[in-house]
Amino acid sequence: MDHAESERITSWFVEYTNRYVISDPANYEAYELKIAHSLRVKENCSAIAASLNLNEEERMIAEVIGLLHDTGRFEQFRRYHTFLDGKSENHAELGAAVLRETGILSDLEGDTQEIILKGVSYHNRLRLPDGELRRVNLFCRLIRDADKIDILGVVTDYYESTKKSDFIELSLPDEPVYSEEILNDLFKNGLVDMTKMKTLNDFKLLQLGWVYDLNFPAAARKIKEKRYLERIRLTLPKSGQIDELLKRLNAHLDELIQRCL
Repeated sequence: MDHAESERITSWFVEYTNRYVISDPANYEAYELKIAHSLRVKENCSAIAASLNLNEEERMIAEVIGLLHDTGRFEQFRRYHTFLDGKSENHAELGAAVLRETGILSDLEGDTQEIILKGVSYHNRLRLPDGELRRVNLFCRLIRDADKIDILGVVTDYYESTKKSDFIELSLPDEPVYSEEILNDLFKNGLVDMTKMKTLNDFKLLQLGWVYDLNFPAAARKIKEKRYLERIRLTLPKSGQIDELLKRLNAHLDELIQRCL
């Protein structure tokens, strides 16, 4: 991939996403939310790639995956008026299908196409599949970290505000309770299936648990610097179990950061 190809894909993304804003102005806020998110994730991918000393072509591939990772969100919302996969369809797989159908990646080398499509397809999975090539796995892990950094920033700012948005809350009820099952899952293996969520607090706990799926020190440092975990914790009910969970999560972040020292 060269700069011309990267710029061509970026221009396509701008044109593609603007169609939804123009054709559905009543819901422009939903589309604009995902456009802004995609641009920030692209920047996060670039920063993580730089921290790993990837070469210029690899950085461009990472940036393109970041830009395109949520392509499916636009058609998802147009069809179903929700960003909740469980009430519609898997937005990552939908996004990969859009990229194939439009042929926007067809001029790229075959292995580059595969990396981008798999990065998009796998970015929201509970776990990455086994058996992928090392290079594919690298970019898949990179987009997952970049995505989590931005989502944690967005939701932290949102939880600290007085705003209300079904797009961010996924229409989950904002009740002063949380599911013990989700908390137990976090203590056992650190990963939570989104289908188990019943309340907004469950969603917050799930987001805290994303720390266990981080891969790179640069992502861990960013989350520590912004104090996302502590800030989200302040919006949850009082609980000794949640406090203990926070200690474990911070210890995990510290361990990940130490890998580069």
